[in-house]
Amino acid sequence: MIASNILSIEDLKLQRYPRDHDPSLKACNAADEYLVSHLQSLKLDPAAKMLILNDQFGALGCAFANFKPDAWTDSFLSKQAIIQNLKLNNLEQKLTSFNPTKSMLNPQQRYHYLVIRVPKHNSLLEYQLAIIRQHLDDNAIIIAAGMTKEIHNSQLKIFQEIIGTTHTSLAKKKARLIFSKPDNAFQTLDHSTLEQQYLKSYTLKTPTLTAFGYPGVFSRGSLDQGAAVMLRHLPQLNAAQKIMDLGCGNGILGTCAAKLNPSIQVSFSDESWLAIESAKMTFERNIQLGNSNAPQGNNSIRQENKHPAAKFYVTDVLDNVQQNDFDLILCNPPFHQQNSQTLSIAKKMFLQSANKLAAEGELRVVANRHLHYAKLLKNYFNKVTIISKDPKFIVWQATSPKR
Repeated sequence: MIASNILSIEDLKLQRYPRDHDPSLKACNAADEYLVSHLQSLKLDPAAKMLILNDQFGALGCAFANFKPDAWTDSFLSKQAIIQNLKLNNLEQKLTSFNPTKSMLNPQQRYHYLVIRVPKHNSLLEYQLAIIRQHLDDNAIIIAAGMTKEIHNSQLKIFQEIIGTTHTSLAKKKARLIFSKPDNAFQTLDHSTLEQQYLKSYTLKTPTLTAFGYPGVFSRGSLDQGAAVMLRHLPQLNAAQKIMDLGCGNGILGTCAAKLNPSIQVSFSDESWLAIESAKMTFERNIQLGNSNAPQGNNSIRQENKHPAAKFYVTDVLDNVQQNDFDLILCNPPFHQQNSQTLSIAKKMFLQSANKLAAEGELRVVANRHLHYAKLLKNYFNKVTIISKDPKFIVWQATSPKR
């Protein structure tokens, strides 16, 4: 009877965000259904505090909304999906969503129920559990879910080392559950320890800089091959030109452009809070910032080769970016959302880039050769050319945006 507080997924209205016209892409899958069904079979205390990690499109947030849970996701898109699906089901007042890039939880907060969708990157899972472990009560119930192809011994080892005794369920509709019991002693980690333990970096020789990446951020520990190709095709820019590193990840493209072109204005956009934190660190630790209030005279000579501060946006592509006169947009677009392959993100990136560029501006895109972006780009730009000869990656140059 208490389990009636859990809403069945089949009774919910759920939509992906952003909306995708591919009917094969759903807002929930068998892993969500298995997790909800299992918890419906238990006698849960509706007064006990629940935390939901990595809810992809709001299926879990809606199903457990009557517990008034907290939800933690690093994805802006997932957060928007959770908010929209709560509204769609008249549940928006029953969940608190937040996005700690580091431990932003109330130090006194304790959770009795921890519900997890296993993330794509083990580094993010380890980082999250290290933060959450100190907020679990001694008898907490921890259940994670994923498709069988997403769950491996490496994840079970992470649960075992950080939480405690761990085992899995039988597979059901190609989904599986992970059960973990908090019986390990675990040392509380402060912010500086978390950063030292989970932050990765790598160094480039040309230009000389060090890139930093938090867990879950694309190519956080080594230079991505596509980005390496793009770096060989960065244009020479004029002073005070404005560029955007779109889908920036750790900010390597925008920071290299700034390093090679003094005085340009650089902006970074990504849908991951941890990516933006990584890009901030990469930019600020490698670029010497100027002082716009510097006095005239000899000091102004020293200032002229220093960069203006960068702008950072956690958003869906270029939503909420008011600027519409970028001279150059650099983009290494993702072709996956969660674990599904999709071109919808690239389409929106190309469309919004055309709208945000100056009339003489340029979008420069690097992509795997199997991704045929020419047709997509030509929907939004009058001139599209290939400027690389790499055997694995294409660098597209798109100019004369269609308005």
